Amino acid sequence: MDVAQLHGALIDNVRTWVQTGSEVLKKPYGFIVRDLRHPLVYDSNLAWVDVAPPGGAELILDDLDAAFLEDGIDHRLVLFADADIAYAEQEAFVAARFRPQADLVMAKLGLPSCIVNPDVDVKEVGRDTPEGDFHLVQMALQAESGHTPEVSRQVYEVGRIRREALGERAFVGYLNGEPAATYTISPRGIFADVSNVGTLPRFRMRGIGRTMIFHACTTAASAGCEYVLLTADLFDTPQAMYKTLGFEPVGELRGFLRKTT
Repeated sequence: MDVAQLHGALIDNVRTWVQTGSEVLKKPYGFIVRDLRHPLVYDSNLAWVDVAPPGGAELILDDLDAAFLEDGIDHRLVLFADADIAYAEQEAFVAARFRPQADLVMAKLGLPSCIVNPDVDVKEVGRDTPEGDFHLVQMALQAESGHTPEVSRQVYEVGRIRREALGERAFVGYLNGEPAATYTISPRGIFADVSNVGTLPRFRMRGIGRTMIFHACTTAASAGCEYVLLTADLFDTPQAMYKTLGFEPVGELRGFLRKTT
């Protein structure tokens, strides 16, 4: 399978994710999603671009203002399915005070070869462990990222709604009986998307992250998936860990973000 197919599979799944639970407004270039119940969640209120907009960046910005200005949503986010289109529009968005952002799309065939931490016990939410422990870890990671309690609450609620709607499975990793890490996985055909990978600060540097990824790949294989897909911040350190586990870059998910206040 070539990298374009792998990249396309992940982009298709992200497209589905951002539409779930939101109002979808079709546009010539893609769509706008609105979820006024969760105005602080960026990926619930954004423009998605599949093809080059006929009116360029100006058309998208006008559509965003029309969709959100009266409701007081104070951010503007645009995501591009095709990184080349994002590059072509970058100058216009930067001139409009948007900040570029980029995630690296990565893929892995089969199980990674790595040493896992045998003391980590990974349990599935709703089957082996309560959602409360998953919530605890995720909220702590949100706080570490600088999110306010209300932003964290809305982000978590949106994630829960989408997980239930799309059949995403959530897992918690325990060390000495304490919730230490999480991941979620969405098996879809031969592909499995992995997200929400994170370890609480006081448990880091113990191989827990690698153990969670290994478990995710094992879960994907058990579900009949050949490839594991994920995204990592293009400029952050986790991508280096994923590369050591055999994940290869297959493309990018590009976008632009601006706070209006």
